[in-house]
Amino acid sequence: MRYCKKPVLYTLPAIFMWLVVPLLSFSQVNSNEDAQMLWQLRKASADNDRVHLLLRAGKYYLLREYYLFKTGNPRTQLDSASYFAETALQLSRSLQYENGVNEALLLKGDAFIRKSEMKNALNLLEALHDSTRFRLLIILARHYLFHTDRTKKDLDSSVLFLEQANKIALIHLSEKWQGERIHIRAMHAYITDGWQQSKKLYLEAISKISTAGNEETEALLWHELATLIPLHEKTGVTRLYCFEKMYALYKTSGNLERTAWVLKTIADIHLVNGKLDAAETELLEVLERYKAIGYRDLHYIYDLLAVTCRYKGDFNKCIFYGLKAVEYMEATHDSTSALTFYSRLANMYRESGQPDKSVEWYAKTLRERSFKDDNNVHIFRDAGFFARELIKVKREKDALVYILDIRAKSKPIGVYAVACLTGSLAYCYHAVKEERQADRYYLELIKLSGQLQGNNEITTDVYYEIGRYFIGKLQYGKAAVYLQRALDTDAAHALAVAKDIHLMLYRADSGMGNYASAMQHLLRHKQLSDSIFNETKSWQMEELRVQYEAAKREKNIETLNTQNQLQRIGVQQANRTRNITLACVALLLIIVGLLYNRYLIKHKTNRKLEAQRKELDRKNSYLEALNIQQDILLKEKEWLIKEVHHRVKNNLQMVTSLLNSQTAYLNNDAAVLAIKDSLRRMQAMSLIHQKLYQAENVSSIAMQGYIDDLVTYLQDSFINSGHIVFEQQVEELELDVSQAVPLGLIINECFVNAIKYAFPGERKGIIGIHLQHDDDEYIQLHISDNGVGLPGGFDLMAHPSLGINLVRGLVKQLKGNITIVSDNGLSVTIRFAVVSKQSVDVTFVHS
Repeated sequence: MRYCKKPVLYTLPAIFMWLVVPLLSFSQVNSNEDAQMLWQLRKASADNDRVHLLLRAGKYYLLREYYLFKTGNPRTQLDSASYFAETALQLSRSLQYENGVNEALLLKGDAFIRKSEMKNALNLLEALHDSTRFRLLIILARHYLFHTDRTKKDLDSSVLFLEQANKIALIHLSEKWQGERIHIRAMHAYITDGWQQSKKLYLEAISKISTAGNEETEALLWHELATLIPLHEKTGVTRLYCFEKMYALYKTSGNLERTAWVLKTIADIHLVNGKLDAAETELLEVLERYKAIGYRDLHYIYDLLAVTCRYKGDFNKCIFYGLKAVEYMEATHDSTSALTFYSRLANMYRESGQPDKSVEWYAKTLRERSFKDDNNVHIFRDAGFFARELIKVKREKDALVYILDIRAKSKPIGVYAVACLTGSLAYCYHAVKEERQADRYYLELIKLSGQLQGNNEITTDVYYEIGRYFIGKLQYGKAAVYLQRALDTDAAHALAVAKDIHLMLYRADSGMGNYASAMQHLLRHKQLSDSIFNETKSWQMEELRVQYEAAKREKNIETLNTQNQLQRIGVQQANRTRNITLACVALLLIIVGLLYNRYLIKHKTNRKLEAQRKELDRKNSYLEALNIQQDILLKEKEWLIKEVHHRVKNNLQMVTSLLNSQTAYLNNDAAVLAIKDSLRRMQAMSLIHQKLYQAENVSSIAMQGYIDDLVTYLQDSFINSGHIVFEQQVEELELDVSQAVPLGLIINECFVNAIKYAFPGERKGIIGIHLQHDDDEYIQLHISDNGVGLPGGFDLMAHPSLGINLVRGLVKQLKGNITIVSDNGLSVTIRFAVVSKQSVDVTFVHS
């Protein structure tokens, strides 16, 4: 069906977004192709061709997300893709261009999926049909298989979408997309039958589309297959084989950015497999390719180069590349991997024997790292290296204090982290000559070594440290066993590590009299040392050669300029010589005068500074004495406040005892009852003062414990309260004593009233108290019972009792409000604002 092309009117905001968004998005890479696409978009009319250009731009950004993952900001690319998809969709609808609408909806859905906005993607799926729905179902299935952690839930979701795609009949699909059936079977086979069966189907799907012009699509299939192949697979179709295929395809298609990205991945694989020369060569080529296309995030490439050269033992190069990684990271303001870069630089300086520099970078690394991460083993390892470098610069005590502080504040997670911390403690105690403690931790480290696997650097560190310990104890046989284990671990391929192990094995074999073996280890140590030295020296010689050639060229240019100048001024030389001599003499006299004047000023300034320094020392001594006196006065004040509370409590207890004694001589029941009510009020206040002098904080009361003690006291003070259940819901909060006292008296009055009047005749019931924050600034107290409530027609205002008046007065003191409701019992609600006072905790030593 054909559609006529209609013009589209754009609003000013749309035009602004059209001009700004592409420019911002293309700031990372500025190739001729990109510039040409932008130029075409700006010049294109509002027709079907413009729709195709918009879709092309959207797909470009969508596919860039693959290659920016972990080295940039994929979200920015996907937002750009969504923008172009929405613009293409609106234009296609205005032109009634059906194919453009379908492609824009598919592009929009793909962007939703990659941004994990699955609800939006599923809503869009409901509106799609036939080939467009089929393709979005495949994208959904691919997302759950390749862009997730592949949990059972993810794999089940992938299978669900693959099966839905298979249910769409061939008759509803265009011939172009029927070949995707093999792709669907390949993904499904990985989930149900394993990667070997999936690999066969992927290779079949690739062979079906392997024609000129399909290089980008074929490369993506190789990429999917690479992610499904296990890392340990070394024969046949491996991950490396897949990426090499991708590299050739992207070179054919002319995609410069993806060619560079795939080559970086190949170099990374070679680095992991120990092919260091190949990795370095490839990374240098990647660096040139990225520079050629204007790619800014070069710090990740420099970091890989630094790691490669470190494993080769070429410390000058690796430090150079490490510093370049930090330089580019700071220039692009991408601090995502900053701590990793700092840590690697610190390790490079450590291994190259530059402890001053390594201490500087370890301090920068550990300053912002959290030891409370789920996997903190490498943080504890770096902390141990930091301590060892501090010891090398004669700061043994600082190293021990640092490690002890880490142990007190952080918990190592896993046996490797525990081993790192234990080895650091042993090393530091040995450095400060506390041998008993050192031996204790070395024995713990020996026990832990049996739980470690020989496939990482930490195992190498532990075996090396134990071997070094046994050599110090002159137990050469045991030392040789652990040092050989260190040499046999997978992590011992770094030249600097192997060099140190061979030196220690030389000492162990010498101690046991195995001189032939000892000489072999010493020779190997010398070879590795020379290798590292020669690598460094060759690099330095190359630098010096370049500097020499540059200086020589500059010297030649300068000589030629001088000769030309001498030829021009030869006639005037005699007169100028005399003038220069006079000028020099005058200048010399001026300089001598200025220097003498400077000397006088400096001498005068030094005298003033010396006088000021003495005055400052005197004032500092005076301030220090004042601070000491202030601390003493504060401690005395705190003690006096506690003593006051103690005495107030004792006085209240004395008055309570006197009133109790008085009741024995009274025959008037009303008087006895009034005295008992007063005793309870006094006990409520006494409890507060008791808690104040017992607690460290003398200005606030922990209300939960106070209310619990008060309720227990009230329950015990009534003989007939056994039929009543007391319920408490009290938030853990502290109130100032100025609010705790009236609040305790209010609770006392309400509870006593409920116990005495709410449950006549041994009637069972519940009295509840709730104290909690109403919001950040208010607290609400709610006391209720399910007793008989107030009599009908009872008017609180017309019946003012002492208890009611006391409660109202106390509420007024709290600056709060009270609500009393009689409905299936009686409830009292009081809401008041919190008074905040700064509390200072002081520890006292009583003599």
